[in-house]
Amino acid sequence: MKSSIQQNLWWVTLPALILPLCGALVYFNLGGQAGIVQAIYTSIKVFTLLWPVIAMQWIVKVPFSEWRSMLVWNRRMMIEGLVCGLGMACILLLTLITPWGETVKQQAGMVRQKALDMGILQFFPLFAVFISIFHSLLEEYYWRWFAFGNLHRCMSSARAAHLLGACGFAAHHVVITTTFFPGFLGWFSGFSVGIAGAVWSWMMTRHRSIVGAWIAHMIVDLCLMAVGYWLIFEVAPSL
Repeated sequence: MKSSIQQNLWWVTLPALILPLCGALVYFNLGGQAGIVQAIYTSIKVFTLLWPVIAMQWIVKVPFSEWRSMLVWNRRMMIEGLVCGLGMACILLLTLITPWGETVKQQAGMVRQKALDMGILQFFPLFAVFISIFHSLLEEYYWRWFAFGNLHRCMSSARAAHLLGACGFAAHHVVITTTFFPGFLGWFSGFSVGIAGAVWSWMMTRHRSIVGAWIAHMIVDLCLMAVGYWLIFEVAPSL
């Protein structure tokens, strides 16, 4: 019985690890086709929201009542998430005063064009709030609770589960970072996302909840969106 459950966990987790990468490879290589880009992007997000429900409720058959545990919270995990998020955001901002910061500024035009292709340029502040608060929660639910959580259940090595979960989380971000920042900076940025994912999965296993990781993720995304706004509306027009 246990082997059958583990096999089901593998089968429902495998597409979860791969599909976001496939989607990113497609919609980040369709310049100037905003309608198609938006349709693919939206489809991936709908999959991200619904697949864990379908997989866990009807395939693996985890009672829905057990899902509430992912949002259990206490003061300690919230402080830990706040400290983690602020630390990561500071590291991100510090890179802007290194030689890499100039490379980032040079790509402002491409960032603005991609925002135009995705149809978000006109309401970027609203998009930034959605990404930072709601999308970060969606990613924690999908990548930490569902994808990594399943890997942790069915793999004999916790370290391997953390590594594979981090690689899955990083993969589609690597497509994004290498699109905007070709070369070493793009790969390093994508690798950093994987490290953040591993830290957040560790936080989830530590507290048996995604709330601390969500707070950290939200702060990092707010920082990223602020940098994106600066590039799109301050730097790009002056290039």
